[in-house]
Amino acid sequence: MSDDRGASTGAAPGRVAGRDRGQTTIDYAIGVSVFLLVVAFVFAFVPSLIAPFTDDATDGVVVADRAADRLTRDLLVADPTRPAVLDADCTVGFFDDGVTADDCRYDANASDLDAALGIGSPTRSVNVTIVDGSGSRTLDGTELAVGPDPSSGSDVSVSRRAVLLDDRDWTLFVRVW
Repeated sequence: MSDDRGASTGAAPGRVAGRDRGQTTIDYAIGVSVFLLVVAFVFAFVPSLIAPFTDDATDGVVVADRAADRLTRDLLVADPTRPAVLDADCTVGFFDDGVTADDCRYDANASDLDAALGIGSPTRSVNVTIVDGSGSRTLDGTELAVGPDPSSGSDVSVSRRAVLLDDRDWTLFVRVW
């Protein structure tokens, strides 16, 4: 007995017509496109999975903002209900170790800046400066700047607050790196 199915369709004996074709260009293009999309998705998605475990400088912004808020709303003000209105005696006492200011709201002054601002990270450096409109950083002979200057190339986060000190407008800068 012979099988005549292959002879009538023109296909080789034992094969079904239409099933003997190879991979076409369209099949290859679709397969490569799906592969590239999956690879692109993996490269785009994996960094967001490990981001919480990497060290970046975004916490510096939070540290600078909290330190500036603490100075202008609590430590250097005479009355907490009037934030950003700094007490001149407390501000001078904060920046100068030799001046003792009574009735101020801080336990540690600028000599222990990390403790005064509540910065618990030993890897963070902080600079606090208060400048008036003319660029002067002194009040009653006391320089209103403490902390090292950031080195060039450091990733510095800066928080700025407008304050009223000695009945004049000043700007408080907190730099964290």
